[in-house]
Amino acid sequence: MSSRKKSRLTKGLAFRLTLMYAGMCVVLLTAVLTISYLFLQSNLRRKLDEGLLNELDEYHALLKTQSMEVLRDVLEREAVSEGTDRVFFRVLDAAGKAIVATDMSAWPDVAILRSDLAAAAQGRTVFQTYRHEDRAHAARIAYGRIGPDLILQLGESTVGNAEVLEHFRRVFAAAIIALALCSILAGGFMARRALSGVQQVTRTARAIASGTWNSRVPLSQHHDEIDELALAFNEMVERIQVLIGELREVTDDIAHDLRTPIMRIRGAAETALRASEVSPDQEEMAGSILEECDRLLGLINITLEISQTEAGAKPLAVERVDLSAIAKDVWELFRSSAEDKSVTSDFRTRSGLVVNGDAQKLKRAIAHIVDNAVKYTDPGGNISVVCDRNGDMAIVSIRDTGVGIPERDLDKVFARFYRVDQSRSRSGNGLGLSLSRAICRAHGGDIAVTSVLGKGSTFEITIPATAT
Repeated sequence: MSSRKKSRLTKGLAFRLTLMYAGMCVVLLTAVLTISYLFLQSNLRRKLDEGLLNELDEYHALLKTQSMEVLRDVLEREAVSEGTDRVFFRVLDAAGKAIVATDMSAWPDVAILRSDLAAAAQGRTVFQTYRHEDRAHAARIAYGRIGPDLILQLGESTVGNAEVLEHFRRVFAAAIIALALCSILAGGFMARRALSGVQQVTRTARAIASGTWNSRVPLSQHHDEIDELALAFNEMVERIQVLIGELREVTDDIAHDLRTPIMRIRGAAETALRASEVSPDQEEMAGSILEECDRLLGLINITLEISQTEAGAKPLAVERVDLSAIAKDVWELFRSSAEDKSVTSDFRTRSGLVVNGDAQKLKRAIAHIVDNAVKYTDPGGNISVVCDRNGDMAIVSIRDTGVGIPERDLDKVFARFYRVDQSRSRSGNGLGLSLSRAICRAHGGDIAVTSVLGKGSTFEITIPATAT
């Protein structure tokens, strides 16, 4: 995938919605699991404290019926059974002296706190947490009275709780990763599904921008906000299409209506020129009137031809023609004009560029482009006409080293009567490129331009090719 496509993907609304959805899912699950973790941690400590408290009660009850020697044996067996590194027991007197103690080698720094000892002597059970830098896990210690002036101090490692919490954390991390992946997939699917209607609007808008005014956004059966947008878009396009049609109709009507008075003016000028008594000034004025009338009539005729071609009102004389042969004829026609300006030109082609089209109209479309290339290329420049094929499309590329077109004007050069600033001082009416594009599109093709100001332009005509 190219960097441009990656950039377009990461900047897309679907990508952002997917990230937002995945992020919200991960945040919510993290919050739920964090609360669950804290609850589990608190519950494990409570269970541990309850276990210590139960043991205190058991040993208290045992001491009531048995001797200290029996209690000592029970405590030692319990310590060995559980592991001296996991539990310990000490029976203390009121002064804190150990009367009975299990193996304390794993618990060398467990102190006897006087305050806890005094509280236990008064019948209260006291809990504390013991931590040592050499031990991986803490221990929970309880003080409780089990007889007159006898305090039992017992401790139990929290390693069991830590193992449960560690397992929970692993499950926690796996769940977060799994949810993140699933939410990205689900979010991407839902985002693409939700935005499919917007993409339909985008595709339709691009089709209309390229000249396919009959395109409309298809409506779904959901009757949601996207359908409302599509309906409003379709209504807007229909209204614009009507307005453009009315504007073109008015333009065509004006062009039709102008031809008659211009022909009368031209006829009057011709009559004046044929008169026997005409002064030189009158003759010059009549000649100028004739020239301007011819120019206006040509302008009107081209305008009408563009409208008829775009509307399909004037059918094409379609036949199988060799597009490269047509392009070569045009190149031959303008080669002498280019040589007169000291502009070199060359022609290259490949065989088999057969299309179904109107030869005369295709020749006019190419001729307008080549004529502009000759007109706007300075002496010493070059013009090349290249005919080729790309898949199912026949291509005629006209490249020149002329004045070029500013980037801001590239999208406007095919509009009617539009002329780039550099060309306003030269002859022309701004309709040649409009007619060329109308002819290409009438053949199912199109025309595109690329240009660098001061270095030249390349016009590329594409027409659907047929099998040779």
